[in-house]
Amino acid sequence: MATWTFSLMITNATDRELEVFQSQLEWGIWNTQDEEDRKPVSIPPNTTLQALGIKASTGPNGYECSCSWRDKVQPGEKSYGTISLALDVPQKSKNRAECLADHQLHVDCWEDLPEKGHNFVRSIIVTNKNA
Repeated sequence: MATWTFSLMITNATDRELEVFQSQLEWGIWNTQDEEDRKPVSIPPNTTLQALGIKASTGPNGYECSCSWRDKVQPGEKSYGTISLALDVPQKSKNRAECLADHQLHVDCWEDLPEKGHNFVRSIIVTNKNA
């Protein structure tokens, strides 16, 4: 039986590292960069990588997680903001996912998940609106 998976590719088009500051696994197994139990990772500036991966723990039983990234700020500088992902791909009800940005950060290319299905790859580009 095929494993249920989700992969989020992030292009960090800002001049600052986007660091993970919150990640929560409700159901499933972290699988970032195809390494089981590897949690979401930070993204260096001007870099594209798989920042988050998750899969169902055994068979077709869904997965659920959330993760947030923020820019790494030097002392005396203001933060650009945060990026937040919430994901729920259950076994029997509708899929739900959202990817939000606040303050100066902006997310391009996010596509909502369809109501059904269980294997997804999403890619986003994070920019600084004021740059």
